[in-house]
Amino acid sequence: METLALERSIWISAPREKVWQAITEPDQIGKWFLPAMPMPMKRDESGTLSLDMGFVEAKFAVLEKLESPRQMTSRSLPDKLLATHYRLDEENGGTRLTVSMTGFERLPADERQDRFQLSGTAWEEALANLNAYIGGKDLPYPQAAVAPLFGFWREAKEMIAIERTVWINATRERVWQAITDPRQVEQWFSPGTTFKSKGTGVGARLYIENPETGAEMYTQITAVYEPPHRLVTKSVPEASEPSYATSYRLDEEDGGTRLTLTYSGYEQAAADIRKKNMEENAFGFGMMLGNVKAFIEGAAMPQPQGF
Repeated sequence: METLALERSIWISAPREKVWQAITEPDQIGKWFLPAMPMPMKRDESGTLSLDMGFVEAKFAVLEKLESPRQMTSRSLPDKLLATHYRLDEENGGTRLTVSMTGFERLPADERQDRFQLSGTAWEEALANLNAYIGGKDLPYPQAAVAPLFGFWREAKEMIAIERTVWINATRERVWQAITDPRQVEQWFSPGTTFKSKGTGVGARLYIENPETGAEMYTQITAVYEPPHRLVTKSVPEASEPSYATSYRLDEEDGGTRLTLTYSGYEQAAADIRKKNMEENAFGFGMMLGNVKAFIEGAAMPQPQGF
């Protein structure tokens, strides 16, 4: 399979050691990498980066192969599908930082170009922010989002969506049960909350019952039901809220299952709130898939309190 790689580079008027600190130290990473989400960040002994979102700690990336101050590799969590490589070279009294992303060829053909293009644009903005931060200047892109840097967003002709994936050491049939059986959904999504369902297949409804009125809440209606390969549900919106679609695709991979979640419908949202919502939800869906993986594999769930 031919490797599909993305590469962006920038020259920074600073020594390699200073650039290295800016891309590896948690208190500095957030200043240019996550300017729109000013939340405390930390890095543990394993190199895992996490973001304190107040009610939950989101582990979003792990730093690997650190060779200070020359190069390192970052992988997003929980999928580790795309790798981001950083290389720092001395040049003209400053530092040439080259960032390359690999792994796009592992994505389905109809998704690669969407995510490849968005990632390229996002890295151009991120590197401009990094250069400004190190130089003590205002960020040119203070609302830059990190989700597309990891390839978590898609923009097709008529769809703006979040897309997250995770590999699970289980058969497609087992994964299918976990995302369609209300009793199992409860365990990885919201332990202690009773989910109910009406009907099967296309048109089936999954919801939570209001304990006081018996009315349905947070209802999802099945639009596509193709076991054990594809499931699509659509939300029943409240008031003037748009309806969003959640698509699960299950593909056999390396003796297990690649579960891909696509959450679409953001083209209906107002442009001024779309990016912020997509940024926050991209983190949330990543954590959710981490719970799905752990639940199916019989491990401790990273977010036992649910969502």
